[in-house]
Parts: sequence; structure tokens; C-alpha cells
Amino acid sequence: MAVDIEFDLRVEGDEPPDAFLDSRERQLMLESTRRSIGSGLRRKFESVVCEEHAEAPRFTISGVYDNAIEEMDIQYHVDTCCQGFLLRVMRILNQRA
Repeated sequence: MAVDIEFDLRVEGDEPPDAFLDSRERQLMLESTRRSIGSGLRRKFESVVCEEHAEAPRFTISGVYDNAIEEMDIQYHVDTCCQGFLLRVMRILNQRA
């Protein structure tokens, strides 16, 4: 079963005159972030389904690159069919590698 991942990554704020990344580099960074997070989630969850409901988890990855401070904040939102499966997904998500 394919892992359902939705991304909402964006850049906010005015670019400072001495910005570390130009607009092309920021877009490359966002695309690299999508690929990296997406491949990690697909690897971890490609065969993970709820034993009771036969449903896979759904992920929404939100991220904002703040031009003013040149930092990226990323948040994961996980939807599952039931509380027990959410706990299982969170254990897997928090495992290294």
C-alpha cells in the first residue's frame, strides 16, 4: 500500500540583502526536503497498516522557511484510523534509521 504524504512547504518574509540562500537555492532546498522526508517515510511505512482496520497512516508535512531569520520549521501531522494505530505509527516514526 502506498504511503499517503502531502507536503505544504513554503517560504515567507522578505529576502534580506545579504541572504545566505538565493531564491533558486531555497527552492532546491525545499525540493530536497520533500525528497528526503518523503523517501524516509515511504521506507519506514511502506508495509505498515492497521491490523484492525487495514488502513495506512496519512502524513501532512508542513514547513516554513523564514527569510528574515533564514531558518526552516517543519511539522509532521499524522492521521490514522484509530488511537492504537496512531501509537504504533508514532513509535515507528520516532525510531532512528
